[in-house]
Amino acid sequence: MKEDLFRGTEPRIFSTHPHNPENGRTFIWAWTEWFERLEGDSGAIAFTPVADSEPELRHWLKVNKCEQDLVEMKGAFARDVRDEFLEQTPLYPEVPETSSQEPDSGHLPDEDADHL
Repeated sequence: MKEDLFRGTEPRIFSTHPHNPENGRTFIWAWTEWFERLEGDSGAIAFTPVADSEPELRHWLKVNKCEQDLVEMKGAFARDVRDEFLEQTPLYPEVPETSSQEPDSGHLPDEDADHL
């Protein structure tokens, strides 16, 4: 399943502080999207989407006053972050179907419903 998600590629890990990445900001490029790795005070780790392309990421970094260059990481740090990213739990796991009613197969929701 992971291979299907990223079309056979592995997420790439980047840091703003390559000599001590734990002290910098960490970003992940996962096939079509950039994520930032965020660690909460309790130690919980989350990955939040920030951009769909490198130019968009550069703009996002500038707007968020992060002027450091990103350096691709290798080794244990990159492997650990990649594992965290691949093993993350979805924020909204799919709810098991509880209704015995058949789904409506011919009706698409209104376009405005997507913008709630």
